[in-house]
Amino acid sequence: MTTVDPGGETPEWQGKVGLVPAVLEEMAPRSAGAVALVGGPPVMIKFTLPVLERLGFAPADIFTTLENRMKCGVGHCGRCNVGSKYVCRDGPVFTLEQLHEMQTVDM
Repeated sequence: MTTVDPGGETPEWQGKVGLVPAVLEEMAPRSAGAVALVGGPPVMIKFTLPVLERLGFAPADIFTTLENRMKCGVGHCGRCNVGSKYVCRDGPVFTLEQLHEMQTVDM
């Protein structure tokens, strides 16, 4: 899915216009046999993950990134620590199931 916020479209724009969570709900992709990969600004990720769950995607089939939490990238500074995980060493890509187990922080 390719989308831009309202006002970001140009005359030749062929994608969707709107906020990703709303466009996703409108498109309502089937979850059976599918996985979802969610990357982008943290606020967009935060509001998109619950939509995917409502659409029937299993938390184990929803993948996202926490790379915005990284600082040093080698596990030295501890800034990216979430529970027992270091985003830079154990990620930065995690399933929503893993995030639930980690008692995830705000995206």
